[in-house]
Amino acid sequence: MPKLFCACAPKAVFEPCELQPGLSAKRCTACRSVLLAMPDYRAWRDQHFSELPAVEPAPQSGREAPSKARACPSCGRLMSRYRTGNAESFWLDFCPSCERVWLDDGEWETLEQSGLAPYLDLILSEAWQKRVQAQRTVSSRDELLRARFGEDALMEIRRIKAWLAQQPNRRDILTFLAEP
Repeated sequence: MPKLFCACAPKAVFEPCELQPGLSAKRCTACRSVLLAMPDYRAWRDQHFSELPAVEPAPQSGREAPSKARACPSCGRLMSRYRTGNAESFWLDFCPSCERVWLDDGEWETLEQSGLAPYLDLILSEAWQKRVQAQRTVSSRDELLRARFGEDALMEIRRIKAWLAQQPNRRDILTFLAEP
């Protein structure tokens, strides 16, 4: 492995660590962040999780603070950013060139607590990211509707929308409702 560098300190040192028994990584001694090699992660996951139930991103609330792209501590290329989609909604940084994931201090523990630790490959997939974005879009729309009309009206809108979805002649109903 090439010499690792961390943006937190010019002379940061990486030491071996174990995130779980049998799951080795490198931890920055200055900021406590972790660099995890995906081949090591996959070997650990395959050894400890023979079958994984399907999982979806959890709904999120609030707005995230934007964060900057990070340089890979191994090769120096910019890492890609991936939303975890869990309630805390933090980003994972992934270097497709090195196949390494950067986990800020405490992020691995958050993945474990939310049950997402065995799903890193899924979180890093385009399908997962699209579902997270779709949920964020719905959440933003609901926030706007709630602010404009109030919680009671939002609940009624949802009820009517669900009822309309069940109607075979919903276009006719919508046309009728739109007439003055």
